[in-house]
Amino acid sequence: MKLNVCNLQHRPQRWDNQNSPPRPNNWTDRLETRVVVQPRLFVAFAVALLTAILLTRSGFSQDSPNFDLGQTQINSGGGTRQSPGFLIDDTLGQFSISSASSANFALDAGFLFDASSAGDAYEEDDTCSAARLIETTGVQQNHTFHDVGDRDWLRFAAVVNKSYIIEIRNVGADADAIVNLYDSCTDALQAQGTNAFGSTVRLEWDSTRNGDYYLEIQQFDPTLAGAGTDYTISVVLDTIPPSPPQNLRCVPVSPSSLGLQWKKSPERDVRGYRLTFAGVPAGSEDVAGASTTYYELGGLTPNQTYNLRVLAVDFSGNESEPSGQAPCTAQAPVDLSQPTLALTQPDGSSIYTTTAYSLTFTGVATDEGGNLLRAQVRNLTKNAEKWDYSLSGSSASFRVTELGLAVGDNNVQVNVFDDAGNAGQRSVTVRRLGEVAGAVLIVAGHNETFGLQSNIYNAANRAYRIFRSAGFGDDNIHYLAPVAQDADGDGIPDTDGASSPAAVQEAVTVWAQSRVGPEKPFFIYLIDHGFVEKFCAAGCNDTGAIAPADLDSWLRTLEDATGLDQVTVVIEACQSGSFIDRFNGDVANSLGKVGRVIITSTGRENNAYASAQGAYFSDAFFSCVADSNNLKLCFDQAVSAVEATGVNQTPWMDDNGDGVFNDGDGDVAQGRVITRFFSSSRPQIASAALSREGVNGTLSAHVVAGAEEIDLVWAVVFPPSFVEPDNVTLNLNVPTVRLEPAPNEPGHYRFNYTNGFLEEGDYRIVYYAQDRLGIHAVPRREGQQDILFLPVIRNN
Repeated sequence: MKLNVCNLQHRPQRWDNQNSPPRPNNWTDRLETRVVVQPRLFVAFAVALLTAILLTRSGFSQDSPNFDLGQTQINSGGGTRQSPGFLIDDTLGQFSISSASSANFALDAGFLFDASSAGDAYEEDDTCSAARLIETTGVQQNHTFHDVGDRDWLRFAAVVNKSYIIEIRNVGADADAIVNLYDSCTDALQAQGTNAFGSTVRLEWDSTRNGDYYLEIQQFDPTLAGAGTDYTISVVLDTIPPSPPQNLRCVPVSPSSLGLQWKKSPERDVRGYRLTFAGVPAGSEDVAGASTTYYELGGLTPNQTYNLRVLAVDFSGNESEPSGQAPCTAQAPVDLSQPTLALTQPDGSSIYTTTAYSLTFTGVATDEGGNLLRAQVRNLTKNAEKWDYSLSGSSASFRVTELGLAVGDNNVQVNVFDDAGNAGQRSVTVRRLGEVAGAVLIVAGHNETFGLQSNIYNAANRAYRIFRSAGFGDDNIHYLAPVAQDADGDGIPDTDGASSPAAVQEAVTVWAQSRVGPEKPFFIYLIDHGFVEKFCAAGCNDTGAIAPADLDSWLRTLEDATGLDQVTVVIEACQSGSFIDRFNGDVANSLGKVGRVIITSTGRENNAYASAQGAYFSDAFFSCVADSNNLKLCFDQAVSAVEATGVNQTPWMDDNGDGVFNDGDGDVAQGRVITRFFSSSRPQIASAALSREGVNGTLSAHVVAGAEEIDLVWAVVFPPSFVEPDNVTLNLNVPTVRLEPAPNEPGHYRFNYTNGFLEEGDYRIVYYAQDRLGIHAVPRREGQQDILFLPVIRNN
């Protein structure tokens, strides 16, 4: 029997390079004993047994390979009974027909049963107001998710301007914890820690005040509870210094100044650097900013040789060991060769048009003198500049990210410098179009247990960023989510309220009225768990869900009031096709209508599956949108991405208003775009391979970055025994592994899959990659456009 809810299970099995697949569950791992006794027989038996024991003053023994309670005298007091696997401490005491318990088990009138559902030693801690204190000394606390939807709340006392490390280790086979951090019980979410690829969750937090912070720990899939969901958590003040800066270079800039360049320290919380110099004069100077890795030291004595070092300083004030020493003499530079540069992003046109509010510049610099140093991009129109300090040698690529743009023409200069101060320059005009007409509604919903919520937020936040880059101003994007979201990472929440049916109705019928109309399109993106003919805006119950007829009615009200002629709705959820079809001829209960493009991530009765951090359909669809493609092509690419998993997820589209997905759909969507002037280019997976020896293998991929640097490369492994879930679920429950950068091989990634190929038969492996903005590559065979299963391996 299928469930009528998108029932969350734990996310795809995940391993990192240090972990092999977990062993299968064994009957010795957990106790799941269930005894059914007729009440009258039980009472008669208990009375007879207890009477016999009292008359004889004798004891009894319960022995098995896992239990040994020894000769337990009921009338002789308590004591400790234990076996290698279990301990009952002072269980009975004086005789009484009652219950006694230990941490995980209970003895009820002489019968041992599993009591893990009673919770761990810190219950009740299910609310913020009941948060238990955890010290910041690194001491571990042991917890378990004892019941469906269980949440554990903790608080820790922090000191201003110090960093703290929260670490969770998922001990149980079914534990997959995520951690949410709050300033107080009434404030919005401040940070979240989760890990789709390993058993450890690590969250680093920089305290900006003295006082308590609050941690909410919950299962990624809250329906998994009880045995096998135990985890440990610790909080520790960060006293570990950052790693020393590497590759310190020093060059003379003038007779009285030196230029220093180094490779940045990789730690997240580095806040700056300290330069020390020995000579006449001697001293030190502080450099603010983790990415500021070039500094000119002035006021020096001509022809004086100085010994220079640099060290990193983190948020907590921890100082690294100093870098290696670099001797350098203050004198006039002698190299007169001028570097040259070629831009790759934006392209070589004299005027580059975009709707984005910021732009990343990439290119290649060359220098006959062989001493490239840094690249600078200046927007003279906005009086803003950004740098890349990583250049060296005679040829080097550069990337300068997120240079802000003004509406209209921006006069941008790109400069590359060598260590003698020689510069090459290129100018380009970047024309930013004004804000586009229309409006966007984004809704991140949730079910009753808030399962898989991090994936929902990731997908919704990416949609917000893409619509902003498409030219929609923040005032023309209405974003609803259960808790505040900072989608663009500027420290300011981008959400406009909590998701609920009433909030969605108000957004469609009231907020949008002044923003849409003829030639002013309305885009809606909805993502949640899924339910037949329900979108779970604030839960999947009758008061929290939205039916197709509700949304259709609200849209008709808006269309009638404004003359709106272009509506696009994209729904990412299980069974979302029920918002398109006219089941049993019910025309009113469908969003299909002329002038609307309705896209769903699956059909009426099918699942829509979550990816490592988002959702397979939405990952591909919005990455295609970021390539300035039309909605029909993006739908097709998302269909191909879903087909790569090999499962029965069936995306639908209706753009002719008949409530059916068939060959007659696509013409309207082909002529509809979010924008034609995006400023991004997607990464590409140039090749993917597997080398295998027996049950072990190495997965590898060569990834070419687009406009942005690569953030994540991973693979999904479908074993021969894989069978698609027959219940309604977001989770495919297949191994998902993260490929790490190969040392000294730029663009190459690997994962050593120990004991990963234990089954006989065909393995299907699909490789994925995404950049720092969440834009995904598409696995492709050279010279082809379609997504493939890469590769197929057979065990002999």
